[in-house]
Amino acid sequence: MLCGQMPPIQKLDTSLNKLVSCRHLAISSNTIEKICCLGRLKNLRVLSIGRNQIKKLDGLEEVGATLEELWISYNLLDKLAGIEKLTQLKVLYMSNNLLSRWSEIDRLKECPTLEDVLFQANPIETNATRKDDYRLQVVGRAGAVRKLDGAPVTEDERHIGYQFILGQQLIARFGNVSSVFKKIDTNGDGNLSREEIERAIRSIGFPYEEEELDAFIKSADTSGSGQIRYEELCARFGDLNVVDDKG
Repeated sequence: MLCGQMPPIQKLDTSLNKLVSCRHLAISSNTIEKICCLGRLKNLRVLSIGRNQIKKLDGLEEVGATLEELWISYNLLDKLAGIEKLTQLKVLYMSNNLLSRWSEIDRLKECPTLEDVLFQANPIETNATRKDDYRLQVVGRAGAVRKLDGAPVTEDERHIGYQFILGQQLIARFGNVSSVFKKIDTNGDGNLSREEIERAIRSIGFPYEEEELDAFIKSADTSGSGQIRYEELCARFGDLNVVDDKG
C-alpha cells in the first residue's frame, strides 16, 4: 500500500516490477498523472488509484487480462477510452471525475463481465434533469451491470432503460421530438401507432424484441390508448431535444 505518501508519488516507474505477486495495488491520494509500468504485475486483480490526477486510462492494457476491480474516483477523467482492454473487469468505481458525454458510457458494453459501477458526482449524474433518467441511461447503455452507485439495478430499470435508449436513438436520427413525431406519424392522424413506431425502429436498424417495443409504448402512453400522442412523447423525451419546433 502506497497511499498518501509524503512527499506524494508523482509518477509510476519501473520500481513496480518488483511487485510480481501483487494482487491489490493501492496508490491513492498522490499526484500521479499517468498509469504506466504495470507490465510485470501479472497477478494484479485490484488497482486502487483514486485521488490522483489521472486524465486517461492509457496503460491499463498491460493488466487487461487479470484486473477485476478499478477504483479510480476523484481524478480528472472525461473519457473511458481504454476500458475495453479490461476484459475481466467486474468493478469500476469512478465517482467525482469529469464524465459528461453519454457516448463514453456506451464503451462499457465492451466489458462483458462488468457488474458494479459508481459514477456519482460526474457531470452525467449532476447535470441530469431527473435522477431516474440518469439511472436509466447508464443501465440502458452499460450492458449487464447489476449495481449502480451502490444500489442494485432492478429488472424494471433494465427493461425501461433499453426503451429510454431507443427513444434517444430515434431523436438522434431525426433531430428532436417534433421531427420524430412527424417522421413516424405517416398517416398524419396525430397519433403514433405500434405499427408506425415499429417501422421507424426498423428504419434506423435498432435491435429490439416485441416485449421491448410494447414497454417503450407503455412508458409514453399515459392515456392508455395504445398509441402515443405528441404531448405524451414530449413528456417522456422532451428534455432530450436540442430544439422543439412543432407548431
